[in-house]
Amino acid sequence: DELERTLAELEQRVADRTQELSSANRQLAEATRDKTRFLAAASHDLLQPLHAARLFTAALTRDAEPGTQQLAQRIDSAIGAADGLIRALLDISRLDAGGVEPSPEPVALKPFLTDLAESFVPMAEDKGLALRIGPMGGHVHTDPGLLRSILQNFLSNALRYTPEGVVLIGTRRRGARIRIDIIDTGVGIAEDQIEAIFAEFTRLGTVEAEGLGLGLALSERIARLLGGVIEVKSMPGRGSRFSLSLPASDAIDMPMPYSASARAIWPDRALKVLVVDNDPLIVEGTTSLLGLLGHDPHGADGPAAALAEPGPFDAALVDYQLGASIDGLALIAALRDKHPGLPAALVTAQGSPDLARRAARMGVVLIAKPAGADLIGGFLASVARAREPA
Repeated sequence: DELERTLAELEQRVADRTQELSSANRQLAEATRDKTRFLAAASHDLLQPLHAARLFTAALTRDAEPGTQQLAQRIDSAIGAADGLIRALLDISRLDAGGVEPSPEPVALKPFLTDLAESFVPMAEDKGLALRIGPMGGHVHTDPGLLRSILQNFLSNALRYTPEGVVLIGTRRRGARIRIDIIDTGVGIAEDQIEAIFAEFTRLGTVEAEGLGLGLALSERIARLLGGVIEVKSMPGRGSRFSLSLPASDAIDMPMPYSASARAIWPDRALKVLVVDNDPLIVEGTTSLLGLLGHDPHGADGPAAALAEPGPFDAALVDYQLGASIDGLALIAALRDKHPGLPAALVTAQGSPDLARRAARMGVVLIAKPAGADLIGGFLASVARAREPA
C-alpha cells in the first residue's frame, strides 16, 4: 500500500511539473511574440527619422561645397550603420521567434549574383579593391530576399577586412548542391576563431569595423532556415573563403526584375513625381532631394491630399503606413485609377515577405527605409529610361 501511495504521489508530481513547464513555455512564447511585435513597431518608428535624415544628407551632398559634401557622406554612413544594426536586431528576434517564413522560388544565380556584385562596386572602388566575378551558372530554389541577406553580409565583410587585393564571387557545382563562394585576399581568420565569429557581438579585432558583429550570427540562422550550409576556409594573412551551399534546381533562366539596390543612372529627362508620406519631414526631405536631381516633385501628407493632386504624374513615391484607413498599396491602386499605368515605388520600413509579394503582384518597386539618393534616383532613372522613345 505504501509503495502504491508513493507511486501515485510521484505520478501526480510529474503531472504537476509537466503542467508547470507547459505553462512556462506558453508564457515564454507569448513574451517572445510580444518582444518581436514591440521591436517591429519600435524599428519602424526609429527608421522614420533616419529616413528623413538620409534624404536631407543626400540633398546636402548634391548641393554643397566639397568639404561639406564629405561631412554629409560621413553622416550618411553613420545613418546606414544605425539602420543595419536596427534591422539585424529585428531579424534575429523574428528568426528566434519563428516569425520568418521563407518564400522559395526559382533563382537563376548568374543575374542574381551579377546584380548583387554591381551594388558593391562603389564600396570596392572607395577602398581601391578589385571586385571580380567568376563562373556563376546554376539555379537554386530558395527565398531570394533571405539569400541576398546572407551574401550581402559575406560580401561586405570581405570588402571590410581586405586592405588590398581582390574579392571574388562565383559558384561551383558539388553533386546535387551548388556552392556560392565569396573569396578575398584579406587579413584572414585563425582556425580557432572561425566558430567564434558566428556568435552574437563578435568581431575580428584586426581592423577597424563598424557595427556590433550581428551579421554572421544572423546569416547562420537564415542559412539553417533555407536548408543551406555555411563553410569557412581561411588563412591568417592570406585571405578567406565564405561559402553557402544550397540544393541545386533545374529551373530555366528567368529575367531579373529591376533591383532598387542597383547603381543609379541619372537621366537628363526631368520627371513629375508625386511624393506621399504622413511625416512632413520625409515629404520635405524627398522633395528637396528630387528638386536637386532635376525632377519636379509634388508633396502630399496623406491619401486625401495625394488623390487631390491633379497630375498627370510620371511616377509616385508612396509610404506604406499612412496613418489612415488606406495603406500605401491601396493608395497606389487608387492613383492608378486616375493615372493609368503610373509607375510607383513603395518606400517603407516594413519588410515582411507578404508585403513584398503584394507589391510584386502590382508591379510596385519596394524601397526600404532609410533610403538614400541612389535607391530613389535609381528607380526614377529606370522610369525615365522606360519612357524614352525606342
